[in-house]
Amino acid sequence: MSIKGETGLSAIKTPPSLREMAFDAIKEGIMSNTLKAGHTYSEHSLAKQLGMSKTPVHEALLDLSMRGFVNLVPRKGVIIRSLSIDEIKDLYEFRLVLEVAVMRKVAERITPQQIDRLWQIHYACVASTESDDHVGYIKNDRIYHSFMASLAGNSYLVEALENVRDLIDWMGVRAMVRPGRLPEVDIEHALVIEKLAEKSAEEAAEAMEAHVRATERNSLSWHDHPQKEKEV
Repeated sequence: MSIKGETGLSAIKTPPSLREMAFDAIKEGIMSNTLKAGHTYSEHSLAKQLGMSKTPVHEALLDLSMRGFVNLVPRKGVIIRSLSIDEIKDLYEFRLVLEVAVMRKVAERITPQQIDRLWQIHYACVASTESDDHVGYIKNDRIYHSFMASLAGNSYLVEALENVRDLIDWMGVRAMVRPGRLPEVDIEHALVIEKLAEKSAEEAAEAMEAHVRATERNSLSWHDHPQKEKEV
């Protein structure tokens, strides 16, 4: 029997496990350069800093190792990785193929409401630019690209991008360290939205390719001059 005026209850989200919390905390430490590339850390010290037992930390480090963030060395600890030039190039080549494919599919089906949502996400990125919040920018950038991928209606495409998204974010933080890069990304993002709004698949694809290639160049530039990196 329904009750008059009943609106229903919102589903309670399952809280993250300790393993997931440890994964997110360590990943953010790597991305923010709190945990530095090339340095070795013990599982015990990481667990102590996080205020939890070693088991969820060990499980999180196994996940991070599988995703390319760390190397686990028996009886020594965990070493934060730094991607090689070839690995960075391969990552962006893979990303480019996927993101351009997304543009060609999305441009034909995108709605005015979805364009409005992209502009909202874009303005969140701009706000992060104005506050010089690199980590916050990466989070909004991920929402921007993930939302567009979801509009393609291809679960395999979305999954493929998600599988490398953490590494893309990691490289993205470094690519955006160069002074003036965040405003450039804002311009590149806006151009993509404009071309999608015009339903110009090829021009949207070209705009996305230019964006990905510019990000790759900045990632490779950081790799060549890591001393320029700052805390982000």
